[in-house]
Amino acid sequence: MNGRFSMVGLWMSGLVTVALAGTAQAAAPKPTTWLGEQVSAVRALVSPATPLPAAEQDAKLKALVDPVMEFDKLSEKALGKHWATLKPEQRKVFVDTFRELVFRSYLKKVRGANNDYTLAFEGETISGTAAKVEAVAKTKKAEIELVFSLEPREDKRWVAADVTIDEVSLVENYREQFNKTITADGFDALINKMKKKLAEI
Repeated sequence: MNGRFSMVGLWMSGLVTVALAGTAQAAAPKPTTWLGEQVSAVRALVSPATPLPAAEQDAKLKALVDPVMEFDKLSEKALGKHWATLKPEQRKVFVDTFRELVFRSYLKKVRGANNDYTLAFEGETISGTAAKVEAVAKTKKAEIELVFSLEPREDKRWVAADVTIDEVSLVENYREQFNKTITADGFDALINKMKKKLAEI
């Protein structure tokens, strides 16, 4: 079972869904409705049936993702205690590298998946202003439970704060990996490792 392939691709599909929805909302609807209405738009954008030149597709996806992914906050959460120890220039290098790594990983997985999965929403929970949307993603080889953690913003859009994949928080998973590398070899080693991964993608 190629679980990593499916989970990362589906996670990022959900985040791009969030981005699409966030660009044109007069008023934020219920989270599940909001996510569901955008799935077809996301799939159309990356569909092999309606191919776009790679550079054009990249630009469109980046324009959708960047405003609502809030990579500064995601980066701070992913680095945990190490974030406070970094200089401003180091933070910028990390955020830029992290953004590109997540985006490139998404493109690789989704382009290979050929939209060959289903995503069924199972319910939502609203606590205060935040929301969690539960979903089940199915591929030919796997069934994956997803929980999207969403937060509202003043301009009446939602942003993705985290996604839990089969009971594992994506932010916590990154934090564990990053902490291990920084503790053992330092921040520069982490950046070099991330850039090496980018080159492989």
